[in-house]
Amino acid sequence: MHELPPIVFIGPTAPREDVLSVLPDALVARPCRRGDLYRYRILKHSIFLIIDGVFGGSLAVPPREVIDVIKDGAVVIGASSMGALRSADCYPAGALGIGIVYRLYRRRAISSEDEVAVTFREDRPYPSLTDPLINIRVALRRAVNLGVMTAADGVSIVAAAKSTHYSHRTWSAAFKDAGVIPPMATQEFLKGADAKRQDAKLAFRRLEKWLRTGALRPQPPKYGPGLFGLLDEGRERGPDPLDGTKIDAIRDDLVAWIVVSGYIHRMHLHGLSTQEITSKLTVEQANTLWAAISTSFDFDAALTGFNVFNRAVREARRLGISPEASDLQDAELELACAHQVSCWNELATSGRLSTPDLAKQRDLHALTKSLRRILFPPASAQEPMEHQPQWERN
Repeated sequence: MHELPPIVFIGPTAPREDVLSVLPDALVARPCRRGDLYRYRILKHSIFLIIDGVFGGSLAVPPREVIDVIKDGAVVIGASSMGALRSADCYPAGALGIGIVYRLYRRRAISSEDEVAVTFREDRPYPSLTDPLINIRVALRRAVNLGVMTAADGVSIVAAAKSTHYSHRTWSAAFKDAGVIPPMATQEFLKGADAKRQDAKLAFRRLEKWLRTGALRPQPPKYGPGLFGLLDEGRERGPDPLDGTKIDAIRDDLVAWIVVSGYIHRMHLHGLSTQEITSKLTVEQANTLWAAISTSFDFDAALTGFNVFNRAVREARRLGISPEASDLQDAELELACAHQVSCWNELATSGRLSTPDLAKQRDLHALTKSLRRILFPPASAQEPMEHQPQWERN
């Protein structure tokens, strides 16, 4: 049915042999980067499976590019690494996701690119030189469930790994920093539980089945005979995380939001312990924190989240919306979870955050929850099975 083979973007997660043993006709490409989907779509390829992608020192494939090629009729599938992240980002637009890493991103159990980030040689993209945080999380959860490791040791190792920059993150370093040295048999078990590679293999098998059974049906290009990507509707539109604002004008508000909202615990701030940061910052502490935030690879994501949050607040006020009790309860619970404590009372009495700052953030957060509730009411739990997408029923 498909004149051109599927494109599989892969790098350190799995070797080419894993792909070709299941999809012998696939075109195996380098880790996906900005512009790759556009280039292959111009050449009329219609099925893309993203496993690995670049970020940090190179331009990552943006959600806008994924959405554009889907709107042009192509099928985009993601798993394991950057593919899992982008398919979760673009699921509402029709991207398909496969595997445990995708499900964790989709459910917002994890959100940072740091979870799947590894270092690897561009000229020899596998194996990776470091261990991804998501593999460490999943492996330790399995070890605890099997009773070969205590929950306390697992938490300590995850915390040590999370506090290490992804370019230096390894199992050995995590064991050493946590002060936990498991028996060799346990170490071998942990290192062998490669969630990213397992998801990649599952994606290859799933794609092979879909191709064989005709479950994937790319649509004809909607842009006509012109080259895709040259029209205004299909051309990439780069996001502006500053939203047209000068950074100096919002610096103090941005830092306050990152700290009080708990977003700071989702960022990797090299050399700083987020657990020790409070909203009662001295000028020197604020400058130190800003230096860490502004140089973090999570900075653009934090800035975008800050702008989206403020837009939601402004829109709710413009519409005259008032939060309900359930919105306040949801806001309190999410703030407690964001600050990694069990409940609102524990957060409010911890003394780490100014009570007025915390109460203000809760009220604003509840306002955004009320806007979301009104604009996007929850779907009926009784939705007929035939109305659900095929990949949700598999």
